[in-house]
Amino acid sequence: MLEKLRNKLKLAANFPSPPAVAQQIIELASDPEIDVVKVAKAMSRDPALTAKIMRIANSPLYSKQRKSENLRQALVVLGLNAATTLALSFSLVGTYKSVRSSRIDYSRYWRRAILSASAARTFAELKRIDALEDIFLASLLQDIAVLAIDRVQPDFYEDLEAHASHAQLIVHEVSRLGVDHAALSAWLLGFWKLPESLCQTVEWSHAPARTDAHTRAGLSARCLALGSDCAEMLLGDRTSLKLSDLSVNAESWLGISSDSLGEGMEKIVAQLPETERLFDETLLDEDACAAILEQARELLLIRNLQNIQQVGALQRMTERFEARTTELENKHRRDALTGVFNRGHLDHVLDAEFRSAVAGGWPLSVLFADLDRFKQVNDTYGHPAGDAVLIATANIILDVVRDTDCVARYGGEEFVIILPGLGSDGAKKIGERILARLRSAHHEVAGGTVIATASLGLATHHSATPFESAAKLLEAADRSVYAAKRQGRNRLMSYDPKELPATGQILSAEKPGHGMQDVLKHTRAGVG
Repeated sequence: MLEKLRNKLKLAANFPSPPAVAQQIIELASDPEIDVVKVAKAMSRDPALTAKIMRIANSPLYSKQRKSENLRQALVVLGLNAATTLALSFSLVGTYKSVRSSRIDYSRYWRRAILSASAARTFAELKRIDALEDIFLASLLQDIAVLAIDRVQPDFYEDLEAHASHAQLIVHEVSRLGVDHAALSAWLLGFWKLPESLCQTVEWSHAPARTDAHTRAGLSARCLALGSDCAEMLLGDRTSLKLSDLSVNAESWLGISSDSLGEGMEKIVAQLPETERLFDETLLDEDACAAILEQARELLLIRNLQNIQQVGALQRMTERFEARTTELENKHRRDALTGVFNRGHLDHVLDAEFRSAVAGGWPLSVLFADLDRFKQVNDTYGHPAGDAVLIATANIILDVVRDTDCVARYGGEEFVIILPGLGSDGAKKIGERILARLRSAHHEVAGGTVIATASLGLATHHSATPFESAAKLLEAADRSVYAAKRQGRNRLMSYDPKELPATGQILSAEKPGHGMQDVLKHTRAGVG
């Protein structure tokens, strides 16, 4: 029966072949030497077709910034491939809309075809597939065999209801022919000498799951299938208009998420007025448009809520990760006993702050603290007592300094405090507060009470007394501790390069109620 039907279609006078203009456009499309002049000449023979090409070139559908004043400009703006494909679409639709079917709902057929083509093009655009107009044309013509069958064999669909669904048509066709109208449409388009790729896309459009999604033909066929489902949904009963059902196939066939589908449906509805003008056809009523927009926005809202939840979860995970990273970093740069920074991190901070002070022209002070006679604490009360005193000392220093200062354990009972942006006067005040707090602190340890004082050395880098490097600055503060020890401990000694003699280094000492100077020796023997 299928072969008889094909022979009828070949000989049918009441189902016309493509018009002359369309046939010429088909020939031009396969010509490797196609040019604007040839295409413009062919299209200009049909004034209505020329007007449509001009309109679409200047329409919001293509959002071209350059306005076309004539057909040749429109062809350049659209591109020859797109222009010839669109021209063929308008020409074929113009021809076959004049065919009156005897059983098929003629108006619904063309509304469905145009909606399907518009949707397929939008879905292809979402997937960033090239040659959108080829998909538009294939979708527009994928059901052309339905009209052809109805014309050459008027009783073929008589057992169906007047408003039979697309799925019912397919079941009926397969039961009588062994194939559905997609296969017959592909054959008919091939008989009219349309491109093989277009025919193949149409043939596979009813079996999207069996196509290869990694090929151009497979993706195109899936766009056609989804466009067809979309059109069927839009033209169905309002109660059956469910984007959630379409979303399942959109995700399965093309990997289009629900939020992207919502955006796509909004675009389809927004383009409807222009599409209706181009094809002189009313496609959807206002109620249908409102219903689909409402559902599209619901999909977007749901997705936005999901995004908010995902972002919240991601932020919480990021915060946990950052907290863990900070914890590990702190563990790596902190002294295990006292919790202040370790020697390695001190070197890094001091080097960075010194470079900043040099570049910015602001002062940088360093305090070096060494607990007095700390060895006696360990020898008398034991190392656990010594550890407790070190921890308490670190906490006292942290309580006194600013948040922007860096406190580090230099080694043993030695601590270094980096004071960015602070001159010698301000640094001295902080040093004296540390000394006062240490003098008043009574450490209860097993076996007695310990008072641990410290000797402090101060050095300041500023424009009047610059240092060569961070290491020299730290060395000056360290050497100042020597003088503090020699002057009786429990005091602060401040490095003063102005009082440098010919040999040696002079340091000034500050102690409550006293002032003193001494030559800094280069050894620390006997000092504790």
